[in-house]
Amino acid sequence: MEKLTLTQQLLAANTVLLLIILIGVYRGILVKLFKLSKLFTRRLIGVIIYNIARLFPRNPHLVVFGAESGNGFRGNPKYLFLQIQKDPRLRCVWILKNPKTVKQVRDLGYEAYLCHSWQGIRCQLRAKYFIHSHSIHDDFNRYFLGGAVSVNTWHGVGLKKVWGANKNTFTYKAIHDPNPIMRFLKSFVVTTQNASESYMISTSPKVSSYYPETFLVPKENILELGQARNDVFFQQTAEDETVPEWIREHKIITYMPTHRNFGKLDKDINRVMNLDQINAFCEKTGYKFVIKRHMFSAGEVSRALKHVIDISRESIDPQLLLKYTDILVTDYSSCYTDYLLLDRPVIFYSYDLDEYLTKSNEMYHNYWDVTPGPKTEDFPSFLQALEDTVKQRGEYRQERKRVLDLFYSTENQQPVTEKQVDYIIRNIFKMEPVTRNEEAPAVQKNAG
Repeated sequence: MEKLTLTQQLLAANTVLLLIILIGVYRGILVKLFKLSKLFTRRLIGVIIYNIARLFPRNPHLVVFGAESGNGFRGNPKYLFLQIQKDPRLRCVWILKNPKTVKQVRDLGYEAYLCHSWQGIRCQLRAKYFIHSHSIHDDFNRYFLGGAVSVNTWHGVGLKKVWGANKNTFTYKAIHDPNPIMRFLKSFVVTTQNASESYMISTSPKVSSYYPETFLVPKENILELGQARNDVFFQQTAEDETVPEWIREHKIITYMPTHRNFGKLDKDINRVMNLDQINAFCEKTGYKFVIKRHMFSAGEVSRALKHVIDISRESIDPQLLLKYTDILVTDYSSCYTDYLLLDRPVIFYSYDLDEYLTKSNEMYHNYWDVTPGPKTEDFPSFLQALEDTVKQRGEYRQERKRVLDLFYSTENQQPVTEKQVDYIIRNIFKMEPVTRNEEAPAVQKNAG
């Protein structure tokens, strides 16, 4: 092997040095290109799997349920599951991404699997029907739902624009891409965000009006059937006993804020509230101030405060908490639209409204028109509103009724689970509901 001349050695060294300099200068661009190539590859593989899944024969007697991004056994799907699983013709399976919750569901006597376990994958590839509360990507593996039918119950009647209505999402950017070729290519990815046939459950004509744009489903697939999870407001069940006794027996003010851009803009709770002053207020009035924050919220609540209790890490069903709440404090969270069914006072503490609208989420409605209660933007005015509300609980009653009727049609301001189950079985499963006096052949629970 010939030895390199001095000139060749210098040239090689300079070339290496130049490459190092170029990589340093353009590192950000190179990293971005690498990430984009990984993202493109992942999406391409997903589109291929989704379309292969269309070829699998789907079992019309196998129904898969999911909720809360694969982390919970609650919400609207839970109440549909508890009723539908009684039908002996149907095999109902709950799919999860949390091993602890899989065990909890199995301990209750129901069939449950991890999303990416062999049994979980098999059920997702074989089931014809999926009932869930978030996106099929959050609740399941969306690429396995090619050829399936999904019923999305959603998880509240919110103000925030999401999915196809939110300008910051991939979905919105894809369907509005000015380049027709890119729009066409991205449409294959957008398709994987829904099952082959998708239904959305709505609560009123107004809400239904913006669901087609939001969830990319035809108008005829929007079903105005209410929210099954709110049935707990109208009846007493064994579930009520899962709420701590101190909540059931005290006067409760619940603070239930939403997140800010998935926690990126969330402020420490101690910066937006003087918890010592709230504790003193509760001492004087006999209330407990319960904090139920979003998973992305920041800050710690001192345990030294006797009347201010943070239950954010406790597994208390939010709807049952609302049921035992006397005054709700929130900001832009959809919890208040459900709470209107109880006709109790709501205080809106929107200390960052302008920032929220510009940096986090657009809204379907004018915030000031659909928030029936005092709207406060700093702590002193919030504390004053709290004192006023304790004294004058009925001040906003007419406004609450007006907004309730906007978000919930009259027939959905009452228990709705039974009519939802009846509609789904008749019109989506294409089966006649089984009455108590009828016998139906049972499906084998281990059938594919």
